[in-house]
Amino acid sequence: MRSDSLEGQRRSWRGARGLALGHMRWGGIVLEAARVAVAVAALQIPAAAVAAEPNGASKLAFASQWPDASNTGPPRDLVLKPSGPLTIAVSGTTISGLDIQGGVVVNADNVTIEMSRISASAWAVIKIDPHRTGVVVRDCTIDGQGAGPDGNGNQGIMGQGTFQRNNISNVENGIVLTGRDNLIEHNFIHDLNAGGAPHYDGIQIDGGISDTVIRQNTIINSHGAAGAIMIDNEFGPVSNIVIEGNLLAGGSYTVYSDAKFNDNPISGVSITDNHIGSGQYGPTLFRRNRPTYLRNATDGWRLVRNLDFGSVAAQEAIR
Repeated sequence: MRSDSLEGQRRSWRGARGLALGHMRWGGIVLEAARVAVAVAALQIPAAAVAAEPNGASKLAFASQWPDASNTGPPRDLVLKPSGPLTIAVSGTTISGLDIQGGVVVNADNVTIEMSRISASAWAVIKIDPHRTGVVVRDCTIDGQGAGPDGNGNQGIMGQGTFQRNNISNVENGIVLTGRDNLIEHNFIHDLNAGGAPHYDGIQIDGGISDTVIRQNTIINSHGAAGAIMIDNEFGPVSNIVIEGNLLAGGSYTVYSDAKFNDNPISGVSITDNHIGSGQYGPTLFRRNRPTYLRNATDGWRLVRNLDFGSVAAQEAIR
């Protein structure tokens, strides 16, 4: 049987605990607000883009599941062999474990470039001939060095193929696609930076593209201009583009599907199950086409804050 004194002590403890938890919750809210403010300032995104996000997302997502500097590029303990620029003209060639200073040009089918670091101020760090097929670029660090060789910036990868687990930065456009049957998966595209007057896009599709899957990538455009993913019809029709399960943030609008340039149709675009951090004016801009748009959460900037950007300075800025 409980004594009155013991019951009174428990009530006092509960009251003190509740007050302490209240202070902890308030302190957590203040700390969270401060962290968001720092992240927004560091990424040059208007505060409204973060403040407009609802507290709840459609489903729980953890930063550790997203591509970042910890799980893209070559293995950290791999010793890379120095190399100059390369032009690959033999089908079936595999390039692996190189530290390449200068661009890579692919003029052959079924070429694999893997577990390497490529740094170049060329028009495209990796340039794939548009007539070549079966090209794979995976587990590479691709650095465009912030260049502007034509006065407008440069590209990380340009061409068609399978591009997986690459860490791409310091370019105007992370990946510029051509052709068909592309797979872009588990890449980390971030810190877009180029000379001249760049028009930044994480992934750019300017027409003449079909049967492409863009899945489980992290793509951040912190400039408040252009987009994380740009789809337009300037150079031809676009069809059957799947954008699913990505972390996408920034730009003017985060995802464009824009058929404003001419009569080339855009059809079969599907945007589903992504986590989106709104651009300066909103998450999407669709003109003269109607993509399928389902189950996309608006918690992108909160997830971006916890990514590993690969340097102490960047990580401290995001925190």
